[in-house]
Amino acid sequence: MFKEYQAGQTTFGPLQLKSIWEPHILRDFELRVIMQVAGCEDIVAQMLSGASVAPNDRAPLDLANYIAKQKGYQPLFVFSGREVAIADGGEEVLRRFFASDVWAGRNTKQTRRI
Repeated sequence: MFKEYQAGQTTFGPLQLKSIWEPHILRDFELRVIMQVAGCEDIVAQMLSGASVAPNDRAPLDLANYIAKQKGYQPLFVFSGREVAIADGGEEVLRRFFASDVWAGRNTKQTRRI
């Protein structure tokens, strides 16, 4: 039997991806790590303001989805043809996250630049 540890919980059996949008103690920290490693925070801020995503900006969002999956979370962004959207339930969480102390207290030198 496999034993997986995810966001403060131990599960047995195959890891079931969870939504990062559900509140838990490490959510804001996990979002900060994903955003900074993927280097997609500027793109996400543009998406929240209603701007469309340029084809060149898709790679960091795809990387964020990959990192989220490796951390045990469902994708943060949904790709549909040429359109990219924030996964269901995420828009309001991201708005609050970008206004949070966790985001404001980040070290911007740790953000990946593409």
